[in-house]
Amino acid sequence: MKKTGVIIIIGLLMLVTFYPSVSANDSGVIVDQEIVKISLANKGLQVDETIKVTNKNKGFENVTSLRFWIQQNIQDSVTITELQSGTILIPLITGNIRSCNLSASNLTIAPDASLSIQLTYFLPTTEQNFVKTLLYDTTLFSVTYEDRDLFHGEHLLYGSDVNNAMQIRLYKPSEAPLNITVLVIVFVVVIVVLALLLFLLKRQRSKTKKAVAESEETLVTRKTLLLSLLKDLEKQYRAQSISDETYNKIKDEYKQQAVDVMKKLDDLKK
Repeated sequence: MKKTGVIIIIGLLMLVTFYPSVSANDSGVIVDQEIVKISLANKGLQVDETIKVTNKNKGFENVTSLRFWIQQNIQDSVTITELQSGTILIPLITGNIRSCNLSASNLTIAPDASLSIQLTYFLPTTEQNFVKTLLYDTTLFSVTYEDRDLFHGEHLLYGSDVNNAMQIRLYKPSEAPLNITVLVIVFVVVIVVLALLLFLLKRQRSKTKKAVAESEETLVTRKTLLLSLLKDLEKQYRAQSISDETYNKIKDEYKQQAVDVMKKLDDLKK
């Protein structure tokens, strides 16, 4: 009988040791804040959850365990770390829930005291949704994906049909190549537009040069014509075909026009 009693006691001790949730207590736990940051990594979508919990027990009971809900399709295991001491907590896994015995690591939470925990795990890169079920009343809960705000909630109550289970849509990782394709298309369009603008600019410059050439040719023709008119005027004056007054008036006008034309020609050559 004594041996049987000893065996039963040893069995109970082993049960408490290997199944800490049997004697664990997490009543009175409030999540002050749970900050979830999701980012792309080599192993998939890296999820980092920083959780601050407080023992709000009205009595004098310490919180001796904590539970964390993790969606099913994670890759590898979940790393659970107490941030102040750096202690790694080993959880008992029951479905989606990871239960951690704080007493085993001397991390029990006294009334009105707090503890900060970080969870790190990876989701497949093909995952389209981040899923979370609240296990405690939560004052602040937020989710970001690659620094893009996905969700922000305050005063979420455990057990509420609306707030307890959440499914938050992520960007599809498969859309990344599409985004790159769009960037390439935009780049090509920009290059085509720039090439078209350069072509139009070159064409406009060609027209301008042609217009300048035509203008110079016109000025030269006008200069030759004016000089010829001045010679003819001089012959008519010597032949006394026109009066002094008419000669001087027409001569001055032709000379002024000739000077203006020659000045314009000089400006073009500059």
